Amino acid sequence: MSLRTAIAPLAHAIGHAAGFSLTRAKEFPVARIITFHAVGVPSCSTNAFTAQLEYLTQNFRVVPLAELVAALREGRKDIAHWVALTFDDGTRNNGLIAAPILKRLSLPATFFICPGLVGRGVWLWNHEARERLRSLPPTEFAALTDSFGRTGDHLEAVIKWMKTLPLHSRAHIERVIRDATANFRPSDAQRTEFDLMNWDELKALDPALITLGAHSTNHPILANCSPEELVREVRDCRTLLEGELGRPVEFFCYPNGDFNPQVSQLAHVTYTAAVTTQPGFVKPDADPHQLPRLNCCATLPHFAWRLHRPTA
Repeated sequence: MSLRTAIAPLAHAIGHAAGFSLTRAKEFPVARIITFHAVGVPSCSTNAFTAQLEYLTQNFRVVPLAELVAALREGRKDIAHWVALTFDDGTRNNGLIAAPILKRLSLPATFFICPGLVGRGVWLWNHEARERLRSLPPTEFAALTDSFGRTGDHLEAVIKWMKTLPLHSRAHIERVIRDATANFRPSDAQRTEFDLMNWDELKALDPALITLGAHSTNHPILANCSPEELVREVRDCRTLLEGELGRPVEFFCYPNGDFNPQVSQLAHVTYTAAVTTQPGFVKPDADPHQLPRLNCCATLPHFAWRLHRPTA
């Protein structure tokens, strides 16, 4: 660990306590879109999540993503200190934990959903592969990765490599991992973090508060998809969601934040706007189909710091 990394929490704490982080954030006349994933887990505890929402409520204007997008498309300049809240993947904890807190605070948010995964009741592929690989004893993990030609790779390096593969190749590796971990049974903690909402749970979300968006049909790396696969994952995703939910679906979230010109063009003709995982502020001249976001953090001081230092 570098010295800079070691002292960062102290800098965040001092910056927040002294009001420096808020003062710096207010100096930027920009909007912000916040990214959340699972809530009520170690990376984003319920207390930390609540504290971050309360901080935003007290110091910024939290608006629906649709309102921010409309302002951008109209060329409005008065979006300073607006904040939109987004949640990727549609995990069950978003419905059980996040949604009630959002309702109590009267905060709008957008949940991005993968209808192909909801329909099959499965996890995102990277979550499943990661947890299955993590369950292997070191010798078995090494033997399996050797068979992939990834000798010496650690867990995250394997997942990163899988993200580079064409869909059919990645699906083959997933099957090999499942065969090697046939006895894997997710723990209660894993299910709390990775289980997705089902259709009934999604339909029960208050449409006055929660907007549902598209996160691709099956959460592939879209830049690796063929033209036919892209249609299924981007365009057909909207059709599936609207058919199941009976709600309009206008917004898209690129899985893993990955896109190329072909992906962006298809999103452009299919959706009103799309969000990325690129860290940054939303300025009045932002491209509505390549909107940057800021990640939530494990602590409020770090989150307050990130509002003025997107990559910190």
